[in-house]
Amino acid sequence: MIPGSPDSSASGKGFGQQAQPAVRLNRIGWLALSILLVLLFGLAAELPAQQPADEEGRSRFCAVDIFVDSGSTPLAAYQVRFAITNGSAKIVGIEGGEHQAFRQPPFYDPKAIQNEVAILASFSTSLAAQLPSGKTRVATIHLRIIGTRPPEFELKLQTAADALGKKIGCNVSFEPRKTQ
Repeated sequence: MIPGSPDSSASGKGFGQQAQPAVRLNRIGWLALSILLVLLFGLAAELPAQQPADEEGRSRFCAVDIFVDSGSTPLAAYQVRFAITNGSAKIVGIEGGEHQAFRQPPFYDPKAIQNEVAILASFSTSLAAQLPSGKTRVATIHLRIIGTRPPEFELKLQTAADALGKKIGCNVSFEPRKTQ
């Protein structure tokens, strides 16, 4: 036996002999480790991805439609202030209205919506005949409601104008969308 040769072993075996029990133990160890990993991954797949939150941590989403009623006068421009007054919701998005004149999302201040206030404004340069009159959905505000307390809102008309730019009186309202 040559010391340091690949066929020598510390167990005192002769030249060309290998330590078979150590190799089998190594194979058995790898097999046991493989089985253990498969079992662990299988159990992890059956566990829920996230534990259910308590009532305070739950949230859901809803949409609130904003309406401007200009009566018989065609509506060309508006500015309204929408606020969440009890802190139970966050504004997460704003989209435009139903009539072509206000289909694009209104202008708003992104920093203000971080404080749950949205001052929405939009205008159209269309002819009076192409503008909406009566009650028209001008925007939709998307909210994330936090907890179980229902949100409370405040909506105020700041200004509105007709196709000639004259200030007009309008009524404003909001309606939470019914979830399906």
